Amino acid sequence: MPTEADRPELERLVVVVERGMAAWADAGTALKVLKDKQLWRLDGHKTWESWCEGRLGIGPRRALQLEQAAAFGRQLAEMLPKTGSTASGFQLPPTPAPLEPLAGLETAEERAKAWSDAVADAGGQPTREHVKRAVAKRKGRPAIPKPRRWRVPGATVSITFNRKSNGSVLDALQAALKQAEHELDRQQPEAA
Repeated sequence: MPTEADRPELERLVVVVERGMAAWADAGTALKVLKDKQLWRLDGHKTWESWCEGRLGIGPRRALQLEQAAAFGRQLAEMLPKTGSTASGFQLPPTPAPLEPLAGLETAEERAKAWSDAVADAGGQPTREHVKRAVAKRKGRPAIPKPRRWRVPGATVSITFNRKSNGSVLDALQAALKQAEHELDRQQPEAA
C-alpha cells in the first residue's frame, strides 16, 4: 500500500504521462513552424510533401491534421472559461482525434461552442464521435449514423446510411425490401 513517502514518485510519473499525452500537440506546433519558416528545405527536398514522407514517414495530410489539432487545442485553452482545479475549462485530449472534426467549422467561436457541446454530451472528455455530432449540429446538418450489420440465416444484411437518410433502420429496410420485391417481379416473367 502506498504511503505519503511515495508521493514524489507519483508526481514524477504524472508529469511523464502528461508530457507524453501532450507530445502530439508539441509535434503539431513544431510542424507548423517547420512549414512556415520552410526549414524543411535545408534537407534538400523540393516539396513539403516529399519532406514529410521522406524525413518523418508521415503524409502531408497527417502533418496538417496534427498542425490543426494543436492550433485548435491552443484556441480552446485560451477561449474556454476557467473551471475547477485546471487552468482552463479545456483539457487537452490524449490524442488529436477528438479535435480533428473541428476543422469543419469556420471560426474559433464555433469550434469552442462545438467542443463545449461535445463535452456536455460526453459527460467529460469527448471522443471524436461526440465532436463530429456537435460539429454537424453547428453546421445545420445531421450526422450520418454509423453503418449497421446483422447476420441472419444464409446472409449478412448491411445498411450504410447517406446524407439523404433520416437514420431510420426500419425505413431503410422497408425501402430495400420494396426494391427487392420489384426486382423479383421483373425477373419472374423472364423465368416463365
